[in-house]
This record gives sequence, C-alpha cells and structure tokens, in this order.
Amino acid sequence: MHGGKVSYSITPILTGVRNPDQGIMTYQQGYGKRIWLPIWAFLLQGKDHTIMVDTGLDENELITPPGFKEETGMEPVTLREGLQQEGLVPDDVDIVINTHLHDDHCGNNGLFNKAVFYVHEAEVKFCKNPHPIDHRYDDYFIEGLEFTYVTDGQQIVSGVKVLHSPGHTMGGLSVIVKTGEGNVVITGFCCNRKNFPENGPAVCPGVHLDAVAAWESIQRIRQLGMTILPMHDLLLKKISG
Repeated sequence: MHGGKVSYSITPILTGVRNPDQGIMTYQQGYGKRIWLPIWAFLLQGKDHTIMVDTGLDENELITPPGFKEETGMEPVTLREGLQQEGLVPDDVDIVINTHLHDDHCGNNGLFNKAVFYVHEAEVKFCKNPHPIDHRYDDYFIEGLEFTYVTDGQQIVSGVKVLHSPGHTMGGLSVIVKTGEGNVVITGFCCNRKNFPENGPAVCPGVHLDAVAAWESIQRIRQLGMTILPMHDLLLKKISG
C-alpha cells in the first residue's frame, strides 16, 4: 500500500437501519441496551476505478425505525439514490467487493451489471449450503452472479487490498483502502466503535460462527494501526481521496 499517488475517497451510504441489542456487536457485553444499527455500503472513488464495498440492504426492504431520524438527523436511502447523490448510476461501478454474504451486505448486488465481483470462496460455499444457525444467508443473493475469488493479502487494484477476516463468517474480508487521509480499513465483520475500546484488546463481535477466529481477526485489524471503519458504527463520515 506504499508508493504512487493512487488514492480513493470513501463515502458511506446509509441503506437501512435496525434497532437490535448492543450484544450482537460486542460478545458478552452490552446486553439489554438497544442501539441504532446502521447498514452501510461503502463507495470508493479513485482516478481509474469506482468501487462498492458491500451493497447494503435490498432497496425493497428499506425501513426507517420510528425515532431514528428524530434522534440522529439521519435518514436511509436506497443505494441507487445514494449513488445518485454522488452523481453516479450503478453502471458506473466497475468493482464490487462483498466483505461477506449476509443479507445486509449484498442485498443490492443485482444492480451492478457491469461490475466484477470479488468475494472469498468460503463465503460462496457457505451461502450455497448455510448452516441453520445462521439465518442471514440465502442463495438467492448470489443467483446469476459470477465471482472472482480472493485470498488473504490480495491486491484488488492499486490502493485497495483485502485481508481474510474469518470468525463472524467463514469467508469474511476486511478491505484496506489508501485514501487522502492515510490507509483506512473497512472491517469485514459486524462491529461498532464499542468493539474498539481505548485500552485493552478489541472486543470479539457478538455474532460469529467461530468465536476464537473472530477474536483473532479483530485483534489483527486493530494491530494494523490504521483508521478503522467499523461496519455498523453510527458515526461514519466521508473520507477524502
């Protein structure tokens, strides 16, 4: 990720909101506290590429929970609307990276007819034959799509590479992006800022298929020393290119 002048801006697009318990973010912590859980899709814009990291919640399922707009001043939009606000349409996107294939991370994959899709092979295998313990998968999400499989540390294009971050899911990917504000990592697992206390180790994601792997993945991300964009944090802002 060093050298050259390639960099990207990162624009989080709010595609939906849920109102769960904090405990689904932080393992064995925060139970009984309701939170706003934003569902983001991340638009990366560089000189040569326009990239989506995740595609958010299906635009047909867009719901704003009562009180969210009043409390936060924020309002979800469809991904199509979010792109339009940036002067783009889905066909302008040439790359889609799915961090994983839960419903709220790949719900709008079908919009991107001209994009190359990148994902970890373990995610596709699990999505095709999910275990009953994880209801967030449906092979409908990947119907008709062709994926390019990636491995740990692989560069997608100059300035963008992926790390395998298993635990929350089998094939989770975190995405490192070179921006005008330094290197930024988008976590490939569901968490918010409560997972990254000022002191001590990071907190294991509350929803996981493998708690040990999830714990190790989040420590690895923290130890990178980069700016972290937790996938479901409420207070994400645009990062300049």
